[in-house]
Amino acid sequence: MFSFSRLVTGRAGVAVALFVCFLTLVSARTFTGEYLHGIDVSRYQKEVDWRNVKDSNINFAFIKATEGDFLKDPYFDRNWEHSRQHGIKRGAYHFFLPWVDADQQLAHFKRNVVLQPGDLAPVLDIETFAQDVSDAQMRQNIRRWLEGAEAHYGVKPIIYTYQGFYDRKLRGHFAGYRFWIARYKNEEPSTHPSDKMAFWQYSEKGIVNGIEAPVDVNWFYGDLAALNTLCVPKLPVSSAGAMAQKEAF
Repeated sequence: MFSFSRLVTGRAGVAVALFVCFLTLVSARTFTGEYLHGIDVSRYQKEVDWRNVKDSNINFAFIKATEGDFLKDPYFDRNWEHSRQHGIKRGAYHFFLPWVDADQQLAHFKRNVVLQPGDLAPVLDIETFAQDVSDAQMRQNIRRWLEGAEAHYGVKPIIYTYQGFYDRKLRGHFAGYRFWIARYKNEEPSTHPSDKMAFWQYSEKGIVNGIEAPVDVNWFYGDLAALNTLCVPKLPVSSAGAMAQKEAF
């Protein structure tokens, strides 16, 4: 995600490295079935040409919406609308700050993100910690955000993190949630038996047509039908979530 430091290298060198990575992945056991390729973007990619992105065999995109209880990505509204216009399955993510009240962070996300049927579930990006917040308290606050988002949007959120943070803080504590894990060592993320991984962010140096800067690139473990199971239901949900979205605006 946006907080990872980015080493800008030559586009040709990066393309070669990612091609080698691709050959390794498709020959691995995990990818004997179908899978989908996607990206995640924030202000660091600036103005994305979503028409060219769509033509680059990108099936989905996660877009940074908010951070903490007051920051909003300046490119979110543009990315959110343009990705929809060009038929890319979209999802929004919130960058979680553990020292900020979880309810206030959720309220901020809800004010800025309206999900439509077919949009990907909201993502909570968890990769920072505070020395004065215990692991147990942080996990309690994370769960509060996740449960509140599910009640509001009518779909279970996805948890994003990187391998080291997952191992130290999250492993085995969020059974029932789908994980999206960053690991850049040309090696698949490892997870607790009770945890389910849906997305692997395998590089932060992807080269995609329509995006001038390096971009995070991801695999989804499944086909389009499987991806749709992680989306806002196309049929009305008989819960407070759908009503809450309407009442918020």
